[in-house]
Amino acid sequence: MAHRSVARSLVALATAGIIAAACGGGGTQPTAAPTGAGGAPAKTAAGTAAGTAAPAAPAAPAAPAAVLNRPVEFVISTNPGGGSDIYARLWISYMEKEKAINTSVLPINKDGGAGAVAFTYVFEKKGDPHYIMVTLNSFWTTIITQKLPYKSTDFTPIAMLAEDPFFLWVSEDSPIKTAQDFVKAAQERAITVSGTGSKQEDEVLFRRIQDEQRTKVFNYVPQTGGGAVATALAGKQGGVEATVNNPSEGLSLYQASPRRIRPVCAFTKESPKEGAFKDLPTCRSQGLPIDDYFIARSVVGPPGLTQAQQDYWADVFKKVSASKDWQDYTKQTAQNSVFRSGAEFKKFIEDFETLHRTIATKNGWLN
Repeated sequence: MAHRSVARSLVALATAGIIAAACGGGGTQPTAAPTGAGGAPAKTAAGTAAGTAAPAAPAAPAAPAAVLNRPVEFVISTNPGGGSDIYARLWISYMEKEKAINTSVLPINKDGGAGAVAFTYVFEKKGDPHYIMVTLNSFWTTIITQKLPYKSTDFTPIAMLAEDPFFLWVSEDSPIKTAQDFVKAAQERAITVSGTGSKQEDEVLFRRIQDEQRTKVFNYVPQTGGGAVATALAGKQGGVEATVNNPSEGLSLYQASPRRIRPVCAFTKESPKEGAFKDLPTCRSQGLPIDDYFIARSVVGPPGLTQAQQDYWADVFKKVSASKDWQDYTKQTAQNSVFRSGAEFKKFIEDFETLHRTIATKNGWLN
């Protein structure tokens, strides 16, 4: 995998001037200050010279203005059970455990239109920090292929937390044991495969395999989310024989008893070194040389958030990213934990925009 940072209000600290002793009126003489040994002014219990006014303590910094003042909606563009749904709910639980946020966060599923329903919903909340959205690659592909009236770069970048790889999956009793078994079978007949949405990342990967390995045209069956994809494979619904789900989306059925599905290989540069998928062979090592495409697990906000609002949210997700729970989870699911925010994440969004526009053009999805 390729290796991929709350605004603080500043307040001036007021210092009190030293108050000079004033002379009394009416001929009254000023009271002499008590002296200590050697004629030095005696000190009070507080440590200041008697008869001398102590400097005023610096004023405490003012608290930053509250960014959030009501519950937040964490919008999910897929139905329950898919990768985006899993991550949003996990991140909410980590926010609460790490006490990273001062209000409640509600997961809101708005699936439909390959993500367009959720994207439009958040886009219309311009300037409101009480709406954030988890992304997957349809955040780029859907906006591009459906020619929606906004771009991914119009949203406020908050943070990226992981690069989530693709695995090639088959049912537990499939005769396919290696990537080459899959390629050979696909060269001989039209295999039915499934993935999240149409003209999205799963189909992008299958079409790439089709082009590079000169297989028969895949019969691609779209589903509403990664959970539905895994279920379709386990049940061989509509004859589905293979998927390219992410590790987290197939984990429960892989660890089920009896096991329902299994990964054949990982579209990564190296095999996972720990976790549930430790030592899973790379697809490249089995003759299917694709290792440069992944799901960006990240968070964006509506257009027009202020820098303070953007920084607030980036700080929240930095705490989530650094939490032991998240680090343990990414190891278990073979993800590359990487934190990007600010200018770095903004550039990533721009680069992924270019990448997916190129893919869409190559596949004729812009016609």
